[in-house]
Amino acid sequence: MLPEHRELMAQLQRERSRRKPPMLTEERMAELQYTLCEAIHEERAVRVTVFTPERDVVLVGRVPVHGRELRVRTTGGERVVRLDDVIGIE
Repeated sequence: MLPEHRELMAQLQRERSRRKPPMLTEERMAELQYTLCEAIHEERAVRVTVFTPERDVVLVGRVPVHGRELRVRTTGGERVVRLDDVIGIE
């Protein structure tokens, strides 16, 4: 097998093994929105689970929202998260 083919096969394998984002139902999205609104209104910290192709990332902190971005203020600083990548809020 040629080196070019070997690299192409490895690249195809990496693409196949990437995780796919979960499909959230409208009911689940409404639950997330309600929890987020409640946390913002009451200024409470929440646990936000964010989908990434490699693994889910969990952030804990307060959550001001700016447009389609969610800013999670944690003890380690502020992280910007796209709302489309959020799969859980507790």
